Amino acid sequence: MRIITAFSVAASNRRHCFTICAAVAKTSILRTLLLFAFATSVFSQQKPQDEAAGTSTVSGHVFCADTNAPARMATVVLVPAEAIDTWPPGERNRISTHGEGVQTLLDGSFSMQHVAPGAYYVIGSQLGYISPLSSMSAAESAHISPDNTADKKLPIHAPKITVQSNLPVSVNVTMERGAAVTGTVRFDDGSPAIGLQVTALMRWKDEWTPIPYLPFGNTPTTVQTDDQGNYRISGLPTQDYLLEVQLNLSKTSYDVNGDGGSGTSSSGVYSLTIYSGAKARPKDAVPFTLTPGEQRHGEDLEIPISKLHTVRGSLIAARDGHVLNGGELFLLYSDDKSKANHVTVEEDEDGFTFSFVPEGDYILQVSGAADNEYEEIPNPPHSSPPTRTETHTLRTYSPAERPLHVDNDLTGVVVSVPDLPKQRTAQPQQP
Repeated sequence: MRIITAFSVAASNRRHCFTICAAVAKTSILRTLLLFAFATSVFSQQKPQDEAAGTSTVSGHVFCADTNAPARMATVVLVPAEAIDTWPPGERNRISTHGEGVQTLLDGSFSMQHVAPGAYYVIGSQLGYISPLSSMSAAESAHISPDNTADKKLPIHAPKITVQSNLPVSVNVTMERGAAVTGTVRFDDGSPAIGLQVTALMRWKDEWTPIPYLPFGNTPTTVQTDDQGNYRISGLPTQDYLLEVQLNLSKTSYDVNGDGGSGTSSSGVYSLTIYSGAKARPKDAVPFTLTPGEQRHGEDLEIPISKLHTVRGSLIAARDGHVLNGGELFLLYSDDKSKANHVTVEEDEDGFTFSFVPEGDYILQVSGAADNEYEEIPNPPHSSPPTRTETHTLRTYSPAERPLHVDNDLTGVVVSVPDLPKQRTAQPQQP
């Protein structure tokens, strides 16, 4: 009995030892496989880091201040701080830099990989929101001299971050909605002015000029009227503004080939600008002020076609009365000699035409009057236009001018142009 028991115990111990050894072996193999998998994972993750050694990641969210909602599909760029901090107030287009931007996702989040160490401004932009660099426009409109602000820094409405090697940065960006102005452009007979360019002007150094281009923004300050004559300009900072609308005449050449390809080219023939208040000059126009985030409606523009007239005429040589076929004519306001418009006489035209001339008193000034020959030169095949004109001047004349009063359409206006004064020949000195 004892022998059998001892044998049973020994057999049981051998089975237990075999079970333990098998478990240990299985655990060892599993551990080896896990270590191999971990090493493989670490190696695969380490490789791109090695390729971008010393860089970091910048991530965050962009929000709209007016709605507290995420700014979806907005653009985010990192601009080196030095490029902006060294921009002198009162100067235009002084930022010089390059880089890449990303778009936010539907939750307003963004992530930028492999960012080099340094200081950056994080700038978000979207249609209708103020450029973070709008303070530069404020400096210009206030006529701030760079000499007076040498030790001052303009406020930049964007967060500034410092990126360090291999240290991720998280930042949130808030965008402020700009003011907007809407209205309708109509002719004074009530019909809509379709497809005309409307531009917002701001004060800059005592003049009304288009809003300067600000990088890292995507809000246009020139828009086109729709088929009802409506327009809307948004994303504007707090400023005094004028609106201008342009009437443009142009000539267009086109070329359509049998393969479905086409090409067009156009050149301006005549233009007239009308400002807020249906005025032809900025100094006579009616400005308005936009407050922060204001949505200004009903800023309509009227084009007074009943008070716009056509002036036609010709240039003639004073010595014999023949018609000149070359020259440039300027229509100047008689009170301050500022330019109202200008046209050129060229090719085989038998005179000049000023379209859309507002009623008033002017000086018609001529320069560069000449007798010319014009030659049509073919352009390369499939070019548009198919030919170009070369001008050969045969004789030039002196400048001339004459007063002009416009209160209706004028035809047959003649400007007599004198010959150039003869040059005196230097007499040889007597010995």
